[in-house]
This record gives sequence, structure tokens and C-alpha cells, in this order.
Amino acid sequence: MDLSSIIRKMGHSLVEIRARALKSILCKLDLSLISVHDIVQEKMLFVYLLEWFNFPEVPMKEEALELLLTLSKHPSAAQMLRDVGAVDFLTQLSPNVEPSLRAVIDGTLDQLFHLPELLPSRVVVYSHGPRSTSSKGDSCFIPLCYIEHESVRCLKFSVFPWLTLTNTDRHILSSNENSLGSSNPNLVRTTCELLCDVIMQDFPAEIFLQRPGIVKSLLSLLRLGPGKEESGYIYLSALSCLRQLCVGLRRRLRFHQDPSFYSAKQDPVSQNSSFSYTQEVLGTQRSGASSPGSECSPRPSLVGRTSQRARGDGQDGDAASNSGSSHRSGGAVQAPRQMAHSPADVAHVELPDLGVEDVLELQLRQLTLAQFTVASMECAIPLLKTGLHAFHRVLELLCDAVLLLGDSVCELVWDDRSLAGMELKEKLQTCMELLGDILSYHHSCSVDIPNNSQVHHRIAYIGAAIFTIKLLQTILPPEKASDNLPENTATALFHLCLDTSLGSLLPSMQETAVAYLEQVNSDSHEIYRRVTRAALWMESTCIFLREAQAEGEKNWLELVELADQAIDGLPFHQHLPIIKECVHICSYLWKFEQPSPLLQTESQKLLLKLLAHPLLPVKTETYECTLNLVKDCLGIQNATRQEPGACAGVIFLLHHRVLYEISTFGLQDSTCDLTWTFTPMTWDLNWT
Repeated sequence: MDLSSIIRKMGHSLVEIRARALKSILCKLDLSLISVHDIVQEKMLFVYLLEWFNFPEVPMKEEALELLLTLSKHPSAAQMLRDVGAVDFLTQLSPNVEPSLRAVIDGTLDQLFHLPELLPSRVVVYSHGPRSTSSKGDSCFIPLCYIEHESVRCLKFSVFPWLTLTNTDRHILSSNENSLGSSNPNLVRTTCELLCDVIMQDFPAEIFLQRPGIVKSLLSLLRLGPGKEESGYIYLSALSCLRQLCVGLRRRLRFHQDPSFYSAKQDPVSQNSSFSYTQEVLGTQRSGASSPGSECSPRPSLVGRTSQRARGDGQDGDAASNSGSSHRSGGAVQAPRQMAHSPADVAHVELPDLGVEDVLELQLRQLTLAQFTVASMECAIPLLKTGLHAFHRVLELLCDAVLLLGDSVCELVWDDRSLAGMELKEKLQTCMELLGDILSYHHSCSVDIPNNSQVHHRIAYIGAAIFTIKLLQTILPPEKASDNLPENTATALFHLCLDTSLGSLLPSMQETAVAYLEQVNSDSHEIYRRVTRAALWMESTCIFLREAQAEGEKNWLELVELADQAIDGLPFHQHLPIIKECVHICSYLWKFEQPSPLLQTESQKLLLKLLAHPLLPVKTETYECTLNLVKDCLGIQNATRQEPGACAGVIFLLHHRVLYEISTFGLQDSTCDLTWTFTPMTWDLNWT
């Protein structure tokens, strides 16, 4: 049944015609003359149903919204509605309709937010080549949510969609790979610069994981590390290449995760981003390669190449020339007599036809994103022992790599029993163990080394510590740390927790280290807590003495709190002069006519804590300071003074709790001779 004429009438300017058209479609649906499957591909129906509410007069609102709700339950119709902007339109419409209709709109929006059901519910994407649960064997790539391999639960994302290459592109990669293995350090350095400046800008980044020869060569250069000669600094060039690759991989990953770029058509062109050019543009570039205008292209060309390459994903103009190369002059092109000595020489020789690639074999040998990330970290971490300039370069690579790690691996890696999961777990533990060694190396540097070297080690220690915490936060939950964190790394975390300057500089980092330490080693965590408390008491003692002896107004409540912490720290610092300050503060706060009950209570707690202190020197000093204060307030020298405030300084001793402590425990203490000390005080009190 042709419904196009009826659907067109739904957008008519006359309200009666619109209403009759809508009623006609609803009646046909009710009478089963048509079904939802018959109209889900009519795009204009969805447009007119949304535009229904844009006219000045809107009849049959409920019927139109109910039809939208019915259509939204079909996967194809829901996708069509999303494509025409129904989500934004209905969201803005909802506040402007009656409450009874809002429920219908909310139901429609709820259906539109569901993932489309037209895709297989369980798809395996590029684990080792394209696989699918479809009966026809069609591979399907879902860019919005990467589906994990059915047996490897720890991977958020495995590999990118496969990209084919032209003969020229394959020669370029092969030539650069051979140059990286050269014994000539200048050629290796030049090749790394070419990779950074041109090749990695021209090829999609995933190409280097799908054909990992160049990546493996760069990792090998990192393993060589610094040397004594000039050639020993080649690893710095390899660092730059690997960091450039990490940045490119993150960019490509974000592209594939963008739902606006999703396409059900699965071919290499549909999976490209800004590397993809229209065929018209490609034709223009090929036909005008020798024209002056071609030199104005924004894309960099290969060194020594006069024509412009659009990209290195197998979709450029090389394909045509390559496909016909075997028929030129009636036979195959002969291979050059001598191999090219540099990547730039590729453009000046006749390239032999490399034949058809064995895609399945290549896909079996490609690197997953997780494998590349962990391998890069494993090779780069030992270089954190190098000089400060190289240290910064290494740390930059590691920071980019750990971002890729978070995008590709989840915390299930510690429980994954698959071969891939166990391999990743082992390598991650190796990386953490290497970091423990690095932290120990920079932390335990000798004090006898020059001052500038000490500064270098301190900067390196802080940088390595920050990266270590970042790595743990990315991949290792604290509750999993006790079973998976290497012992030397746990020891390094303990030292991090005790680093006061690092804690003041980066408190959140130290808090994270403490959380991991608590899970890994309870004894070390208890030591950390005791040390932290002792440090707090030391600091409070210094602040208390400074504030107590300062002139002017005082915050007495804060001062009493500082005194309490200073008393707790007496077993550590044993600075007995603070006892005299505490006794005088108690005397002062109790002698007012209208004292603060809170200050009286808190200061009395201080006095009782000192009178009952377990350390004999502290207890003795407290009684002696109290006796001296009583003698000063009740001595014969005050007999001629008329003001009553002279004796008010001993009021704090007359409370029943204080008297009970002195008479019951102080006078009967067998550990020190306190009886004679308080005999004069008792006499003075009785005399008063």
C-alpha cells in the first residue's frame, strides 16, 4: 500500500487535511490494514509527526504523541527518530504540554535512549580477526561501546578496525622498519624524526599496531637505554616517536567512540576520520599533482615525493597505479638492484609488487592497545634513572601511556583467568615492581653527593611517585592491592606516606598512598599513623608555646586545644616547660567572676591529665609547678594587698575532682615523695 500521499498531507497547511491524514493512518493501523513495519522506513512521517506541534492550531495532540511512542518501540524507527532530532525536539516540547501528555513524551524519550536492538546482542570484535555471532559471518564494529572478547573480561577495548594498505604504503612502513634496525645511528635518528614529523601524521595511528614492526623496533631502542657515546641518545628519538603514537592512538580511539561517526556500513572508508577525503578531492589531487597549486596542500608530503599523499589507509590514489603496475610494459616491474638506504629513497625507485597481504595472519600478529601500552611502560620505566632532561621525556610518555591503559584495560584484569588477562596481569605487576625500584633508588640517594644531584633525585622521586599513584588509581583498586602489589612497591608506598614535604605539596596523592598502604601492610600503616600523630603533637607544641608567650588577645579555646595536643606529645619531645604554661592557663581561666564554663571544663581536663600522667618526670613537674603557683598566690607577701584577686589564682585547685586527684593519688603515690611537697600547701590552705 502506497502511503506517501497520505503522509504528505500530514504536513498540509490546512488543519482539517492534516487531521484527516493522521486519522487515516491511525485507522489503518487499528484495522491491521498496515503494520508498524510498513511505515518505519517513511522518514517524512517522523518529520511531520514532530512538526505537527509547530502549527498555530494543534489538534489530536495525544494521538500524535501516542503514535510516536508506538513507533519509538521499533529499533529502526527509534534510530530514524534520533536521526531527525526527536530527542531535542521532545525535550523542549515536554514543558509546554499538559501533564497527562508529558508521561507519553517521557516514555518516547526513554525508548530513544535505549541502544539500538538491530545489532547482535553478543558481538566479538576483532579479537584475532573479525568474528561475529551472525549466521552469515558478517563482522560488525560497534564504535560507541567496544564489546569485550567473550573469554577476556579485562579488556575495555582490544584492537581497531582493520585497515588495508596500498603497495606504496607497505613499502614506506617496511623501509622505515629496516632503517630503524640500521647500525648507523644517524640513519636511525633521521628515521625517528621522519616518523614523528611525517609518517605518523600521514598514517592512522592504528596502522602501527596492526603492523607492529616499527613499534617493536622503537621498543628495542628504548631497551638499549643511554650509552656513553653520541649514539647512546637514540633512545630519546624513540621516546618522541612512541609518545607521538600514544597521542595519535588516543585521538583515533576518541573518534571511534564518537556515536555521531557510527556507520552500519562496515568498510575501511567508513571507519576513517579526518584522514578520509572525498573521491572528488582525491581525483583533484591526483590530476593536479604537478601543478603549482598542489604545493599548497595542508598535508605534509613524503621526503622526496613530488605528488601529494592524502593518507596512509589504503584509500588514496596509489591504489590505481599499484593495481596496474604488473601490466606495465607487458610484465611485472623488476625490483631495484640495490635497496634504498633511507626512507626518502623510496620515492625515487620502482617499487616491486608485494602481492596480496595475508590479512588473517597479519591480524593474528597485531598488537592490542593494552599490549602496546604495557610494553611501552615496561620499556620506559627503567629509563627513569637517567638524567633530568631525559627523565622528563620518559615521564611524558608514561603519562600518555597510562591514559591509554585506562581506556583499554579495566580492573577485572586481576581476576581474569584467560591467557591474555594473565599475561597483562603479570606485566602490570612487573611495571609496579620496576616503579618500586625506581622510587627506592631516588629516595635512598647518598647525602654525600653534590647538592645539584640531590635536587635531581628529589625531583625525580616526586615525579616517579606521582606516576606510581596515577598508575595504581587507573588500574588497581585498593581492595585488590594486598594480593597484587609487589613487596618493594608496598615499601616504597610506606616511604611516600612518611614524606611530609610531599604530603604538604600533594595531599591527595599521599592520601591515596595511605589508602593502599592500609590494604597492603597493616603494621606499616599503624606505624604511619603513630608517626603522623607524633608529628602533629610536635607541631602543636611549637605553636602552643609561641601563642602562649605572645602579647595581646588570645583565642583561649584554640590555645587549650593546642595544649592538649602538646601534652599528648610529651612522651616524644619531653619539653617540660609547657607544663608550667598549662598550669598558669588553668589558674587564669578560673579566677574570673563570670568564667566561661566551656573553658573551665577543658582547662580542668588538661590539669587532671597532667596530674595523672604516666611519666614520672611529667607528674613531678606538674605538682612542683602547682605548688609554686599556690605559694605565689597565698604567700605572706600578699597579706598587705587589699584586692581579693591575689588569692583567686588557686580557685582551680578547689574543685572536688582536682582535690580528689591530689589527695587520693598524688599524696599516696609511692613512686615519688610528694607528701612533703604538699605539706606547706595544705598548711597554707588551712591558714587561708
